Amino acid sequence: MRRNRFVCLSLAALAVSLAAGCGGSSAVTGPDAGVPVTGNAVVQGTVMGAGSGLQVVVVGTPLAAAVDDEGQFALSGVPAGTATLKFEGSGVDARVAVPGLQDGQVTSITVQLSGGSAQLAGAPSCAPTAETFFSGTLEQAAGTRLVVSGRAVDASEVKKVWRGERRISLSDLQVGEKVKVWGTLRGDGVVLAEEIAALTSGPGTTGETWVTFTGKVESVSASSLDVQGNPNGGPNPTLVVKGITVRTDSETKVKRSDGSPMSASEIQVGQTATVEGWKKSDGSVRATQIVVEGTGTGGGSSWATFKGRVESVVALDVAGGVHSSCILKMKVAGRYVQTDGSTVFKWSDGSALDPYAIVAGDQAYVEGWSKPEGYVLATRVVVDKR
Repeated sequence: MRRNRFVCLSLAALAVSLAAGCGGSSAVTGPDAGVPVTGNAVVQGTVMGAGSGLQVVVVGTPLAAAVDDEGQFALSGVPAGTATLKFEGSGVDARVAVPGLQDGQVTSITVQLSGGSAQLAGAPSCAPTAETFFSGTLEQAAGTRLVVSGRAVDASEVKKVWRGERRISLSDLQVGEKVKVWGTLRGDGVVLAEEIAALTSGPGTTGETWVTFTGKVESVSASSLDVQGNPNGGPNPTLVVKGITVRTDSETKVKRSDGSPMSASEIQVGQTATVEGWKKSDGSVRATQIVVEGTGTGGGSSWATFKGRVESVVALDVAGGVHSSCILKMKVAGRYVQTDGSTVFKWSDGSALDPYAIVAGDQAYVEGWSKPEGYVLATRVVVDKR
């Protein structure tokens, strides 16, 4: 299984957030107010500090969803306005108010659980669609229409289906097995899948098993192939985490625990990382995702959005001259911009953009993390349709 490096996600009309749609309050709890039973808003969230068996309920409605093994959940049909979410599980009974929900919009939140309390970690973000991933049991499969742990999945545009290292057909997935889905969560609550992985072994997987574990980063391999000039490791370093050898490649998704992106070359010894991926017969793990504890504002980084003319663009060859990790260096509106394997590229009409089609003279919208080194690590690049 590999994370698609050119993630085809619907653009939220070039909006970083809809200020009118997501209130900035992070109140810990809300009252058991008379919330209507029906609505058309969608809430997706990441729960930090979640244990197994956790459920989230919209207070005053019958709406409920399970929190998966990675702390992900989604609720559709939520009433607009302010909703109070109740988290229930072993030793957990906490509530948090989520303001500013809008019909037809996806509100994304991060919730921090601590003891008996819950709190929003940062302000909610709103958009007509949002990038999403989750795991669960494949409950129904009718052609390209799937149901995974109660969530509707449209697989009509799926790019990759994996079982271990092996590509399989969508029809090879078996009802009852555990799968992981990456894609776009729409405002109607349906997930438009881009990639699906079966998390169970099968013929041709040579004994591979899916694993998730957390531990200290004990070592990071050095590499001469380091386009960012970071001495801690090249763009695809090999790590040792909790005594386990972890191999990364251009498809490995890396981010911080607050959801902000980072590159694998920024991982340092001593950090705490959660690794997920395929454990191979030699005991090593090929990571599909690594989450490093920390925030994106650390080390002087700040969030940046801007638009302007592409003044220059250079495609960096890695892996023997193949553009395998989608690394570009650009100058846009006078600012230096770099992309990595997690950067999303789109045309302004929402269609997929081959990043190597970008040329000087294009008008581009950029959002990402402004680094103290003087460049912006882009999470999204949108180019005006020619």
